[in-house]
Amino acid sequence: MSKKQRIIELAMPAAFILMAAYVAVQSLSMGSEGIFPMMSAGVLFLCAVYLLFQTLKKQQAVVNLQGVNLKMVGITLLALLVYVFLLKKIGYVIDTFLLCAFIIRSLGYRKYGMIAVCSAVAVAAVFVIFKVVLSVPLPMIILDF
Repeated sequence: MSKKQRIIELAMPAAFILMAAYVAVQSLSMGSEGIFPMMSAGVLFLCAVYLLFQTLKKQQAVVNLQGVNLKMVGITLLALLVYVFLLKKIGYVIDTFLLCAFIIRSLGYRKYGMIAVCSAVAVAAVFVIFKVVLSVPLPMIILDF
């Protein structure tokens, strides 16, 4: 395996380790509310370390970027950034519906009615899981109850 390929292979576990460390440091200042982020950071760290060791142990390339549509990856990342920016401005329901619809449409589905139904079901399912079951507050501009 070439040096460039090895760097590409090790980039993901390294990024996850850094992300876990960042979440852990940020959750320290949250007090008792930081328990869930700290647990999530711990699980992420353990998985990243395992992935790092597996990557170092293997001699063949696992990551293959041939055939990846980098334009669509960039557009999806941009859509996620816009989603995060708009979440507090237009609220969870509208923002998440639009993101789901955009991603489903960008995957090539053409039936707009089905896209709307799938997006609405995704919004409702995540709403029930977080707002109702887990009692996690969501930024709601409309439908806040």
